[in-house]
Amino acid sequence: MKTRVGFISIVGVLLAAPFQAAVCDGVSPVEASTLVSVVVENGLTGRPLLVTAPPGDKNRIFIVEQDGFIWVKQRGSALGVRSLYLDVSGLITTAGNEQGLLGMDFASDFDTSGEFYVSYTRPGGSGITNLVTYKQDPDNPNQANPVPVASFFSLVQPQSNHNGGNIQTGSDGFLYFGLGDGGGGNDSGAGHATCGNGQDNTTLLGKLIRIDPTGGSPNAPDCGLGSYTIPDGNPLADGPGGNCDEIWATGLRNPWRWTFDPANNDLYIGDVGQECWEEINYVPGTSTGGENYGWRVMEGPNCFNPTNAFNCNPTGVLCSGSPNCNDPGLTLPVLAVQQAGANCAMTGGYVYRGCRITNLQGHYFWGDFCAGNVSSFLISGGVPTAQTDWSASVDPTGTLLFGLTSFGRDGEGEIYIVDRTPGSILKLVPPLSDFEVSGQGVFNSDAFRLSADANWTWEDLEFNSMHPIAYYSVYQGSPNGVFDCIHSTTSTDWVGDAAIPGPGGLFAYLVTAINASAVETSGGAGRTLNPVCAAP
Repeated sequence: MKTRVGFISIVGVLLAAPFQAAVCDGVSPVEASTLVSVVVENGLTGRPLLVTAPPGDKNRIFIVEQDGFIWVKQRGSALGVRSLYLDVSGLITTAGNEQGLLGMDFASDFDTSGEFYVSYTRPGGSGITNLVTYKQDPDNPNQANPVPVASFFSLVQPQSNHNGGNIQTGSDGFLYFGLGDGGGGNDSGAGHATCGNGQDNTTLLGKLIRIDPTGGSPNAPDCGLGSYTIPDGNPLADGPGGNCDEIWATGLRNPWRWTFDPANNDLYIGDVGQECWEEINYVPGTSTGGENYGWRVMEGPNCFNPTNAFNCNPTGVLCSGSPNCNDPGLTLPVLAVQQAGANCAMTGGYVYRGCRITNLQGHYFWGDFCAGNVSSFLISGGVPTAQTDWSASVDPTGTLLFGLTSFGRDGEGEIYIVDRTPGSILKLVPPLSDFEVSGQGVFNSDAFRLSADANWTWEDLEFNSMHPIAYYSVYQGSPNGVFDCIHSTTSTDWVGDAAIPGPGGLFAYLVTAINASAVETSGGAGRTLNPVCAAP
């Protein structure tokens, strides 16, 4: 007679998978046929614009609102249940539509230091861009100390728009910050250089900069004010005066959302266009910086004339001290989208490096604030391939029109959408029918355990995916054959099956999840579920 240990080992063969990083333990991978969205939070009235989390944090997401609030949302909590992490509403100005609390990221040593960074616009003239370090309360991880550690960077803005605001800690531990061209229109007028700020290396406006917020690098600030320092290796550094030593890349108009691919440091920049083109810029992670993305010599892939901005393919305008149009030294966008139709403001996103969806690894997600589209592509050979528009399945009712403020990423690398109009946060997930609760990759983790001396457990799919689940079903059968229902439960564990197969026999088991609409997760290819389990 087969012993219990014997048939459990058969289940192990059926369900075991190669090693995965610890952050993905207990998450069954899925090859998604399409994508849908599930609402993970709503009722946000402070103009939400970002979702983020410390890498590896499986239990929380941080929601940033432009009006000055950062909220912590516990995974698995009900809609509308969140706690206030930090309130800077009394420190910022929102006089301009593009001003306010605009960015947040975590120090590379956040796990031990608790320090994180925010970017916001404070009052003064047309607004002053500020970067500030705060620290998490050591006695309450869901609350920050409201007293800042340091206000380490500031820059006066000539106009109230094009503040940029996105910040990200690089793999080198330094802080990268995207700044718009100073606002107004056409990168011209008061506060703008003769050839535009994007092409003027004596200003930080229209640039991506790289600085050390701790002040531990050897080089003093050059063009900004504050306690930050400048690390070695910035591509245009020439000492005090001349080029701004903080600069990493130039030629940007309003890099509202940009990101590094955590797998290889590839850089993707979503840059909002003027009247004709929205663009995504890309450089591989091997770059040492110094790229010039073209604004205002170029808009998208074409020349730009600041005195005739509605001409989408003008003759290039010569301006002493800046490159000519189509200069081979410029880095042109990897994807340019015309503003014809609904497009009006590029919303850059993230590269998918999550635990769940195997066939979308490395795909970059992006959209447009006005069009509300959710799209993706995969860089291959330096060009975008596998271009896909997910909008119909992700947003079937069109609520993202004029509301897609930003994308987000959690500690597992899964991707979110910020829908400002109703004040909602959405998570991109496969449809429930594509999931396998007991699929490959979960058997050797604590989240899926079939043991002779302890309860059986399986993935809490509602907690991990945020798909609402009504109950779970356990099936018994033969590998890749017919499986019969033996148990249903609303829990994610069970005492286990007491049955033992006869001599020479084998038992295999799988678990499914069912929602309130009777949609059931997959039992896996080649397996028949007979009969389907009834609700407990």
